[in-house]
Amino acid sequence: MKREDVLALPSMPAASPSYPRGPYRFIDREYLIITYETDADALRDALPEPLQPDGSNTALFEFIRMPDSSGFGDYTESGVVIPARLGDEQVNFTAQMYLDDEPPIAGGREIWGFPKKHARPWLSVVQDTLTGTLEYASVQALSARWDTSISICSTTSKADVPAPLRRLSTR
Repeated sequence: MKREDVLALPSMPAASPSYPRGPYRFIDREYLIITYETDADALRDALPEPLQPDGSNTALFEFIRMPDSSGFGDYTESGVVIPARLGDEQVNFTAQMYLDDEPPIAGGREIWGFPKKHARPWLSVVQDTLTGTLEYASVQALSARWDTSISICSTTSKADVPAPLRRLSTR
C-alpha cells in the first residue's frame, strides 16, 4: 500500500474502515434536552482552559435519536453539554457523550474530536411521555421523562453512575 492510498482512506483499518467518507448528513433528529442547575465548582473542574463557566451554573443533558445518519446509520446518543465562555464569546463545551453504535463513536472521536464512549442511551415516546434513559456499564445511570399532556419534566440519577456524571448531577 502506498502513502497516497493510506491518506485516501476514510478511516482505519484499511481492510474494513470504521466509517465511510463524508459528506455526512443527519436527518430527522429527535431531541430531549434537560437544562439543570449544578455546582459551580463542578462546572469549573469540567471545563478545559481557557474556557470559563458562563455564570448560569447550568449544564444540559441531551438525548438525541439519529434515525437517518449517512454513513453511520440509525443510532442514539446522549451526553453533557456545558454553557461556557471563550473570552467574550458564548460557546458550548461537550463534556461527555454516550452512544450505542461503534461507527459514530469512532467518527465522532476521529473526525470532530468529540468525547464519545459506548453505552446504551434510549429515547422514545411511551404513550404520552417522551422518555430518555442512559445505561452505562449495565447500570441505569439516568432517566428523564417529559409528560407531553401536562408539560412536566422529571429526572432521576443513580449514585453508582460514572464519576463525571455523578459530579455534574442535579441539585
